[in-house]
This record gives sequence, C-alpha cells and structure tokens, in this order.
Amino acid sequence: MSTTDPFALLRATAAVQRLDDELTVHPGDRQRERTYLVHRAALADRAVPALAEVEDPAASEQDAEDTARRLLEHDRAHGTGRGPVPAADVRWDTDARGYARQEHAAAVLDEHDQEHAGA
Repeated sequence: MSTTDPFALLRATAAVQRLDDELTVHPGDRQRERTYLVHRAALADRAVPALAEVEDPAASEQDAEDTARRLLEHDRAHGTGRGPVPAADVRWDTDARGYARQEHAAAVLDEHDQEHAGA
C-alpha cells in the first residue's frame, strides 16, 4: 500500500474496521485480535505522512508507536509472532514500529499464500 494513495488508506481503514467489528462479535479470539493488531499497526504506521497534513504530526506518530507497541506486547505475551525475528528480541524494545512492519509483511505473505493455495 502506498502511503500517499488516499484510496489505499481508505481501503485499509475499512478493512481494519471490519476486523474490529469481528472482534466485537467474537471477543477473546486471540487469532482475530492479533490479525486486527497487525493490520491496525500497519495502517497507523502508513497513515503518518498523510495525517501530518491534517493534524499535529506528533499525534499520528504517537498512535503508530502505541499500536505497534500493543502488537509487540501481545506477541511477547502469547508467542504469536510470525516474522523471522521473534518478538522477544531486544532490538524491538526501541523499534516497535519496525516489528509491526515485519509482522505485517509476514501477514501479507501468509494471506497471499492462502489465497493462491487453491489455484
């Protein structure tokens, strides 16, 4: 997704909203929660440049950091990371957004593989 493409950001926002709605219907589902956290963190990270045009850049930067930190803490607590560098690695202590990017890339590959498994 391009960070400057407003339609891509809108589609990602709608997808995150659908995931959030699913969590309301299925509370406590850790897999759904993690999927939401991965996509929410990726959206927050990628929206920073676009949101800087309409709000205080510090607010969107903080949102991106906070959502990435939630994903990192979730994966550390549940051992659910999918990327090559585990959540427990100390490098992520100072780069939660980097962790979120790694996990989003792994999620996108997983989704792609699932879509094409039956083809």
